[in-house]
Amino acid sequence: MASVVLAKLQAVPRHARALFARKSQVPTVRTAPDSPLAWIALAERRLSTLTSQTRNLITNHELGDKNHVMVVFESEIRAAAGPRLKELARDCDDPAVIAEAIEEIIKRKTIIQCAHAHREGGYFSDAEGVMSVQWENVIWPIIKDENFERTLDLACGHGRNTNFLRNYAASIDLVDVNTTCIDACRARFGTELDGCRFRYHVTDGNGLPGIADASLTFVYSWDSMVHFDKAVVRDYVREIRRVLVPGGSAFLHHSNFGAFAPDSDWANNHGSRSDMTAQLMRDFAAEAGLSVRFQRLRGRADGWGMDDLDCLSLLKKPD
Repeated sequence: MASVVLAKLQAVPRHARALFARKSQVPTVRTAPDSPLAWIALAERRLSTLTSQTRNLITNHELGDKNHVMVVFESEIRAAAGPRLKELARDCDDPAVIAEAIEEIIKRKTIIQCAHAHREGGYFSDAEGVMSVQWENVIWPIIKDENFERTLDLACGHGRNTNFLRNYAASIDLVDVNTTCIDACRARFGTELDGCRFRYHVTDGNGLPGIADASLTFVYSWDSMVHFDKAVVRDYVREIRRVLVPGGSAFLHHSNFGAFAPDSDWANNHGSRSDMTAQLMRDFAAEAGLSVRFQRLRGRADGWGMDDLDCLSLLKKPD
């Protein structure tokens, strides 16, 4: 999949590249505090004052003034990251603040990239064909004792997981960053099917707007979070803690590729995996007040392309 993503991003019209090249004057944080390009330019000027992690993020995500991803998605990244960047601009001389701005830009960049990569194409129909095997052999043995009464399917795609979850749930909230996916699921399931009710939500890519506090018994995500940047996963773990009832649980299939390539760009990684790790999931869960009831790495034995590529984590909110 990585090659497909890169091909899409590299197919930037020449006029767009030329337009970007003509922007000889990059704005400053003082004049344009919501501009990702201004913050990147500031970070490059202050590179020696930044931590090695921040420098690695800038390098690995290629946050330079010739980055074609920034050409394609600049306006969307600015719209998403701008409010937080404006808040940070008050202390823009602080290296820690610059680092936070870079993390915010990368978070929004990866969300938007991932959304575009999964907006259309044959992936969903291809994945549907292997879902029953994955459900029966991998997923169900882990989650069979959970309370599915009020379930949330995070990054639902075209509903291949929902189609299995609906056999056990009284209601399912379907969440996705792409309206096209929500529309496909709405057409597939409607508002009720075989005794299960469905509600639909478009997310901003790292939150669960429209989901009430302590309203769900189970949160589920399969084969989507593997692409989510670690900062995005951290945000979602906090949100999961918020929406779960006491004693509720969450089953999350996420990347462990960060154990091999920390602070890397998912679009360049094996299987388009992010820089998330099993250890980070334990850290994020503890930070949010959740316990890790189960965790297992996945690899070649499961049909994955490399050992320890992914991780399956089952989290629980205290009673």
